Amino acid sequence: MRFRFARAVLTDLIFIPLFCFCIFNLPLVAYGLKMAKGELTIVWNARPVKDVLADPAVPDSVKAKLKLIEEIRQFAIDSIGLSPSKNYTTFFNQQGKRLIYVVTACRPFAMQPHLWHFPVLGDVPYKGFFEKEKAMDEENRLKKEGWDTDIGGASGWSTLGWFKDPVLSQMLAYREGDLAELIIHELTHGTIFVKDSVEYNENLASFIGYKGALWFLESKYGKDSKQYTDYVNGRKDDETLEKFMLACAHSLDSLYKSMPAGMDSLQKVSLKKNAFRKFAENSRQLPFAADTLFPKRFAKRIEKSGNTFFMQYVRYGAKQVNFENEFARFANLRAYMKWLKKKYGKE
Repeated sequence: MRFRFARAVLTDLIFIPLFCFCIFNLPLVAYGLKMAKGELTIVWNARPVKDVLADPAVPDSVKAKLKLIEEIRQFAIDSIGLSPSKNYTTFFNQQGKRLIYVVTACRPFAMQPHLWHFPVLGDVPYKGFFEKEKAMDEENRLKKEGWDTDIGGASGWSTLGWFKDPVLSQMLAYREGDLAELIIHELTHGTIFVKDSVEYNENLASFIGYKGALWFLESKYGKDSKQYTDYVNGRKDDETLEKFMLACAHSLDSLYKSMPAGMDSLQKVSLKKNAFRKFAENSRQLPFAADTLFPKRFAKRIEKSGNTFFMQYVRYGAKQVNFENEFARFANLRAYMKWLKKKYGKE
């Protein structure tokens, strides 16, 4: 099962090129240099997919997934109408190593994420690092300031067209539907990006990724195929989890807003712990079809988490109903994407 957010792994991370840091915000130059170095190291060491496919030493299973990604990429451009690019035409072998560490933070008694300000991107509720130690330093700094914090990873990222985003070797472990969703999600970022609206951008990319994956699987394999039914069934469990977590986030928001201004911090902590304990107990009863052992593992994750864990679900899933209602006005995904591109001046 995927449980994309339950594993505390962000779907993606949006990077920004070095020169923007240097031109617009000098204090960020050191961070920008490190991020640019890490990104360029990956770009320079990525191999063209065509070379990987021609290499007799590369396993057929790897080649099959790379060919599938090329099909997904072309489908996203030709059928959905996402902007053409050279993204996912190169391949980077991570050799089993995590590439990115992503720090997120949230107020301890408010569903208010910590925001980092970056040129071009605007305010962003996460900060990425190629070095684990640097991520831990940032997390420790935020903890000292009283924030709830979390360190996750990224299964993919978008550089918004500044670099040629590679296929990462970890992506090849994804099943067909999940892989299609991920690739289309990332390509959506390269097509439409609204400054200072990360929640909108991520929710939109999640929606287009999901709808696009369904369309691709139906076109390639058919609705009766194992690939299609596996993806749909996995999505049902994902949606059960996401609905539960969004309800928890709403409940926490109501709890914090009801706390009197002069309430003792120990009382606040006690109420918060009781709420998290209740969430953990309720999560054990969630009806999952594909992984009946998951609720027990997830309950433990909730008990050890903070507000930032729930904010991930808000960031990626809170606006899905809005997009579904908007999408209903259009004949298909291509027509919807054409309207979105016109709305945001991308045509």
